[in-house]
Amino acid sequence: MADRSFGQLLGELILQKRRAAGLTQLQLAEDAFGSTAKTRRISELENGTVANPHLKTIDPIIVTLGISTAEVELCAKQARAKPDDDLDRAYREARNLIDAIARQFEHAQPNATLAELDEFLREKASEWALLRRKIHEIEGSDSELSSLKAAAEAALSNGNFDEVDALLAKAEENYQQERTLREVRKHAAIRITRGDNSLLRGDAIEAFAFYKSGVEFFRAFDQIEMASNIDAIARRIYETGRRSLQPTFFIAADLLKILIELEHVKTNPRSLAGACYRLGLVYRNEYENNPSEAASEALDNAIKYSAIAAAYVGTKEDLFQIISAKVGLANCLMDRAKASHSRDDIRKAIELLNSSKFALKENPDAEALSPHVLNSLGAALMAWRQIDKSENAEEVLDDAFKAFSDAVRAAEDFSDVEVWGASKANIGGILAEKANARDPEDPDGQFLRIRAISELSAAIETFPVVVFPFKFGEAKFSLGRVLMEHALALQSPLSEIYLFRAIQAYEAAANVFSEETYPERWARIQSYIGSIFSIHAKMIDGDTVLNDYETAIQLYERASEVFKSLNLSKDRCVIA
Repeated sequence: MADRSFGQLLGELILQKRRAAGLTQLQLAEDAFGSTAKTRRISELENGTVANPHLKTIDPIIVTLGISTAEVELCAKQARAKPDDDLDRAYREARNLIDAIARQFEHAQPNATLAELDEFLREKASEWALLRRKIHEIEGSDSELSSLKAAAEAALSNGNFDEVDALLAKAEENYQQERTLREVRKHAAIRITRGDNSLLRGDAIEAFAFYKSGVEFFRAFDQIEMASNIDAIARRIYETGRRSLQPTFFIAADLLKILIELEHVKTNPRSLAGACYRLGLVYRNEYENNPSEAASEALDNAIKYSAIAAAYVGTKEDLFQIISAKVGLANCLMDRAKASHSRDDIRKAIELLNSSKFALKENPDAEALSPHVLNSLGAALMAWRQIDKSENAEEVLDDAFKAFSDAVRAAEDFSDVEVWGASKANIGGILAEKANARDPEDPDGQFLRIRAISELSAAIETFPVVVFPFKFGEAKFSLGRVLMEHALALQSPLSEIYLFRAIQAYEAAANVFSEETYPERWARIQSYIGSIFSIHAKMIDGDTVLNDYETAIQLYERASEVFKSLNLSKDRCVIA
């Protein structure tokens, strides 16, 4: 019993209560939420797919079924469930804020699962708790400041961000007269916290202004401490951006550009190389996540700063930093090579990665970089194969497969989940390509495709949508394509199942690459789903054939409208 999750035990209790009440899932959704649209969430709960649901997110169900507190506590005790302290506290002290955020999430993502809603609220509660703690930890013992801090915490609990900012601004005024370093730290902490508040409410421009002015307080007193604050903020913005579909990389980039102009950084080769390396990473991520024309400028900046970092010679103790910089530059050159089909860029990238690979063998202290080096090498070889299109393409493909396989093993040695997942996804892509090179009826080819599906599915498990949404969407898109290809190759009763799974994978990708944010990707996904309905119509007989064709036409038309609005050719639609 102790091995079962709280969600499984509670789900069984809900199922028992619902059946005892003579209700269907549809009826329970109507009674609890006033809408049948939430039927899916009841199904999730009863199937135990949400390991530790927060009771507030399912309170209407508990109330409707008359489940007692004692019964819920028994489930928690038997499962040894651990409460989420941040979310519990947020529901107690900032219920209005959490409820408002939940409504916004459900409005933006009406098809989200209960697990996704629960995880989203936990993340926001954690952010709220961090911001509240930062307000509380603002230094100062005078009664006026204590009152302002208490009022700001109360305003934050109610989600009144403007009031939080007004109170923090008033607190900031308390430090204008004293310009000692101790007072500057207090002043900067408040200003930076105001930036956190602006970022939480979605105003990135204002957040940057607060961050910049906050670190500038140190310039006349201690530039080393100024640099430390810039670095800390930039790292936080970068890591948050990697896990967001609407990243604010420009904040980190503009702050780091201030950093590299500080005198003590410019005159210290090691410090300058480290700052430029991080700046190159920021710009490369901006390039990968930016669908606009500014993307090429971001890539140029990524190469510029990565090259400065990679030029640093250093000592043996700096090997980790040196290899990291070379891998960063190689990845940027690979991106440019793929965009411009430059043989020189991709050759240089492969040379950098191979030299890094050999350097790691001689220096065990830096071996933790092996998964990154090997995965990037595999990606560079795949890019070389596309650019060069030489006669030894199959040999290059095998070399890339080996590099990705080695990356998986290295990632397992160092428990590097992110690289493990990326390498698994890349292996899945190669296996699918090898399968497509064989005759559709070849059993070996079908097995290769099964392996590809397995590898992609494993990768998806390492990219939960709330942590790495972009990678999650890419992996789901690739999985949808392979499932569709496998259905066509099988030409058996199982084909329909694989087509259905392909639609699910594509729809998950479309939830990440929305029409508003990534219109071309979204339109391409619609055309692929349209192809699936068209394929299905040709496979079966019956009343659903006409409906399949009508659905396919609607999806093609929606995709075509988007392509037309982007001045792209309508033949981008994939028609089966």
